[in-house]
Amino acid sequence: MTIITYQESDHSRFRPSSFASFIRPALRLPLKLRDEWQRRQTEKMLESLPAEIRKDIGWPTTNAAPRK
Repeated sequence: MTIITYQESDHSRFRPSSFASFIRPALRLPLKLRDEWQRRQTEKMLESLPAEIRKDIGWPTTNAAPRK
């Protein structure tokens, strides 16, 4: 299984105002769910590429044995 880590940047999505500070907690969960769904879709797309292309772009193989 491949793990991708992204840095969250909530600051770019909201302008600092009293309304934004009120609504931000309510939007955090849907935004997080959307981001996770997009990541899964990206991983599926990358995993579906031919092995030669994944190798060229540096994507790890899915059948790599874990290191001991």
